[in-house]
Amino acid sequence: MSDRVVVSVPASVARDVDAEALIIRSGRSEEIVGAYRDVGARVHGIELSGFPADALKLAGLPSDLPVVIKLHPRDAAAVYANTWMADRFSLSVLMDVDQGLLQGVTIVTSAAVPVILNLEEIHDASELMSALRYYLHDRRCRVPVEFFHSAFIGCLRGAPVSLLQLYPESPGMNLYVDQALRVTASERLARAGRFFGHVCGGAQVDTSARLWTDLIDHKKNLFVSGSQCASCEAFHLCDGYLRFVDSGFNCEPFLEVFLEIKAKAREMAQDLSEAGDREE
Repeated sequence: MSDRVVVSVPASVARDVDAEALIIRSGRSEEIVGAYRDVGARVHGIELSGFPADALKLAGLPSDLPVVIKLHPRDAAAVYANTWMADRFSLSVLMDVDQGLLQGVTIVTSAAVPVILNLEEIHDASELMSALRYYLHDRRCRVPVEFFHSAFIGCLRGAPVSLLQLYPESPGMNLYVDQALRVTASERLARAGRFFGHVCGGAQVDTSARLWTDLIDHKKNLFVSGSQCASCEAFHLCDGYLRFVDSGFNCEPFLEVFLEIKAKAREMAQDLSEAGDREE
């Protein structure tokens, strides 16, 4: 396996996975600390399911280690009880897209902790636009909210960044191992029961598996098949990510967000251009 492949693994099986770059996952600090003790030099990041009750046990981990906390919006206030983690680690919150999203994003960003919207499992996208407008217009928001931030900056620079780039499912770069040691490219694919390999020492993958080839040739397949995604006006900001697992997924709330991002980027680009002209 190439050294550049980052493998996400449950902390309880980290020692069983022979890979050079690991993301270790757990909801328990004790498991994280134990896994780090076993494979420390290979750990590139930590993913926690919520703020564990024994979070202080993590204080012995290296400072500036990337740590992602998965939170539902209703649990956002827990960030204030764990502010030491933002001081010690490179902390961000992976927030479920569900009811209460706007309030959750507001709370976490007010603690100066970046937010990543969790698109692995989308429950309720009705507050996406409100959350976007908070990111774009509220001066209290001083940290990134992804995917909004990268999409907006990309459009502003004329080099759009898509969901497929921000939530990578390229098996040549990112692998995901579940508790049963099955291998796929992301959590949402694991949840859908779609795998292309297993762990036997290293992550053994079947490059002839349908899922592997679908991922490798994803954009090409959309054009060849005549998919509606390929003709979507926001395709360059999604690349078909949203409908890869579920072809019937309702993209409308996201399309509204994408178009707002594009419009705001055009507006700001125009403002910057006019400001430059005035200075001349």
